[in-house]
Amino acid sequence: MLRRFLDRLLDRAPAVTRTNDPVAALVPPTKIAGHLGDRRATNFWEPIFGPEVQMAEEPYDWDVGRDSGPTRRFCQGGLLTKKVEAGETLKIKDVTFKECDFQGPFNATAIVVFDNCRFIGCDFAYSEWTSAHFKNCGFIGTSLAMATFEKCEFRGCTWERIGVSGNKTDFVRTFIENPKAMIAAMYSGQDPSKGSSKDHACYQWYRLAGTRAHVLRNIMLSHANVGDEHVYYRTVGLHELQRNLARLGEDWYNIRYKTGSRRWKAIRGAPFHALNLALMWIFGLTNSWGESVSRPSVLFAAIYVIFGAVYAFSPFSPSVDHPWQKSFDITLLIGFTNHGTAPWPLSVVQEIHGLFAVALYTVFFSTLISKLSRTR
Repeated sequence: MLRRFLDRLLDRAPAVTRTNDPVAALVPPTKIAGHLGDRRATNFWEPIFGPEVQMAEEPYDWDVGRDSGPTRRFCQGGLLTKKVEAGETLKIKDVTFKECDFQGPFNATAIVVFDNCRFIGCDFAYSEWTSAHFKNCGFIGTSLAMATFEKCEFRGCTWERIGVSGNKTDFVRTFIENPKAMIAAMYSGQDPSKGSSKDHACYQWYRLAGTRAHVLRNIMLSHANVGDEHVYYRTVGLHELQRNLARLGEDWYNIRYKTGSRRWKAIRGAPFHALNLALMWIFGLTNSWGESVSRPSVLFAAIYVIFGAVYAFSPFSPSVDHPWQKSFDITLLIGFTNHGTAPWPLSVVQEIHGLFAVALYTVFFSTLISKLSRTR
């Protein structure tokens, strides 16, 4: 009787939208055995937020050959694990999952491959994935918050409006081929009850920047053990830049919407955080975030040629006797003191030359030493 009453109530209820109709949350969802939480009804910041979404009562049986894919189904990990035979790879291809909830341990004894699948409005919270490969899959309006991926791979995947939790999304020995695209697609919605509050919108914006930094650090640590070197160093660069951007975002929010000590602290800190961002960006480009030894070597040669030409062809008075020897000595810092006494214009050029040389010297040798001694 109660179930029929709820069905009639839902049939008569007006259509609602996910972002601006909190009244829909008053309709209690049907409780499914084994299903955890009510995130779709409460987590307004998630892309899967939708109080009107009602799941089918029975868990999905993972019969992917029956149709093009499940819609609004509860997908349990244990039921998928039973489909996998020991030592064999289970391949799920060209399946579209719409507004499905994945929960439980997906820890098959072999590899599970999702090939060219689409996850639209899906929630991966409370799921634990082991040895799952996602190949050329699309994640659209999907949340990976409170999910764990261990020894998994995401290759050739596309991302659009993704929900991720900084401290509660774990990537353990998991490879993500395009972390930049994934981080750029991260999403944070606004509380419908706050309307068009600019304060709330800015708060959600700067909090999202911090979440991106946390997630990138998790991915960076994961890539230290798996994947190729290029993706690892690229993730390092993304993390360092995003970390400083998050600090600047917090400063902007405090300056714009806070008062008292928090505002003055942000005013004092913002220039230093901006300087940190600029320096990290410049030095990161110098050695490709630790990956390249050849790039600072080429810059060394460029500095030698540029300043050698300046010393040779600029009308200094008196003229420089051995311009290329001077450029060599200062570039390698082996004879800078021999050129300490010089007229004012020439001394300024030498000091600028020395600053570039010290910066490149530091970056070059630190990169080289880290490459040669990291196995120790």
